[in-house]
Amino acid sequence: MAFFSQKMGQFCYFALQLGDPDWRGKDVLDFGGNIGNILRDQNSTIDEERYSCIDVDREAIESGMADFPKSHWYFYNRYCFFFNPLGQSGLALPDFNQRFDYIISYSVFTNTVRSEMFDLVEQLKALLNNDGKLAFTFIDPGYRSWPKKYAGNNLQWRLERDNKDKPDVDIAGLVAEADQARWCILLNGTDLYLETETLRPCPVEQQKSCHVYYTEAYMQSLFPAAVILPPANNEMQHCCIIG
Repeated sequence: MAFFSQKMGQFCYFALQLGDPDWRGKDVLDFGGNIGNILRDQNSTIDEERYSCIDVDREAIESGMADFPKSHWYFYNRYCFFFNPLGQSGLALPDFNQRFDYIISYSVFTNTVRSEMFDLVEQLKALLNNDGKLAFTFIDPGYRSWPKKYAGNNLQWRLERDNKDKPDVDIAGLVAEADQARWCILLNGTDLYLETETLRPCPVEQQKSCHVYYTEAYMQSLFPAAVILPPANNEMQHCCIIG
């Protein structure tokens, strides 16, 4: 099933986090870029011919290629819960035959288990130029992204959104259960796993959603040399920057 992202604002988000609004002349890899919405941002300064996008959704890649034929598009047939459940587990990244100044990844490791995040981050770091930067987002479950508008934390927001028609789901109990966890996984809106990626088998047709959360402190401990920044551009996602 194809998934065409409707999310916009990625360029503004990463420009703020990287402290650089002018990406002209830079080679950019958008890891999990779907249809390339970062190019559609009215503020984008990315040179179309220097933009590369890789994603696990073949139809999204084909759509992006049709809209931006000067860019470089790669279908990545790696397993991903919901987005590519029939893909190949552990598939290595393709050979791009180049290195990149910026590798950005918006809301990819928010649905990727921890061991796969480690694997992919190491592969992406190897694709950086000497002074290049890898910037990816993550979500802190206990962080309150919009305290003036919404009193709950990020995990509560997701639980309420995914279970608005399920009054029997104990949202408060799940939030409390995850309160002290450094990281957790929420599958299909209700199945909560604390600090483990040993998940119960789930048939492909039942794989609806996967959300992975890390506290800011824990992400810093996983990547001690990284710069961890709070959300920007009114987003809920933190940013991890590795040089």
